Amino acid sequence: MRIHLRNLGKRGVEVAAVVAVYVIFLIVGLCTQTAATFDAVRVEILGPPDGTQFQSSPVELAAIVANRKGPLSNVSARITVLSLTTGEVEELTDATNKDGIVKVLFPAQSGKYTWFVAANMEGYPTIGSRPRSFSARLALNVLCLYPCSSKYPLLLRSRHLDLQVMVTNMNGSPVESANVTFYVNSTKVYSMVTDTRGIATLSWDRIPPSGYAWFASASKDGEVGASHLSTLIIE
Repeated sequence: MRIHLRNLGKRGVEVAAVVAVYVIFLIVGLCTQTAATFDAVRVEILGPPDGTQFQSSPVELAAIVANRKGPLSNVSARITVLSLTTGEVEELTDATNKDGIVKVLFPAQSGKYTWFVAANMEGYPTIGSRPRSFSARLALNVLCLYPCSSKYPLLLRSRHLDLQVMVTNMNGSPVESANVTFYVNSTKVYSMVTDTRGIATLSWDRIPPSGYAWFASASKDGEVGASHLSTLIIE
């Protein structure tokens, strides 16, 4: 799975709203063209339902790519998520499975989002779904300590990494004994609890050269949070 992050700057909601409107009109127009000319292939969002409000994270985003004969496997699908709170756009790319479905886990932060899916197939233009929206309201902060990326992936040559996060409450105080789960490329890899400093560390050995995206989620006493995605390239 490939993940690309873009930050639209500090103008926040105003910039995000403009981009959101542009994206929605672009996709609606694209879908109209697709339905009229290439109606043999369609991209449909499976979940979550439009307008869902979450108090947990990560959020599973799923879509199906199919034609009149049935689901299409091994199709490159790009899931674009726009934060209407920060203006950040994240693009997650993966291939559909044997059932024509693509799924990713997105570490939502508190705020509102709009998202859509676009499929790329040889001989076809980009085929897009209609946009959907969701929101999240979380009570814990999960801060990436290392290794953390921002706009671009980190290029690393080490085959050993210590993935580390800190869990705090909304007042910034460390949360001890929070349950932390680490995810790599949308797959749960390990769970542990934070120490007295609110820190959890996962030692990762013998890492094969490749691209990776990781994040961690945390929960305690019904309160939940998730870190931002960090992307790595291991050489």
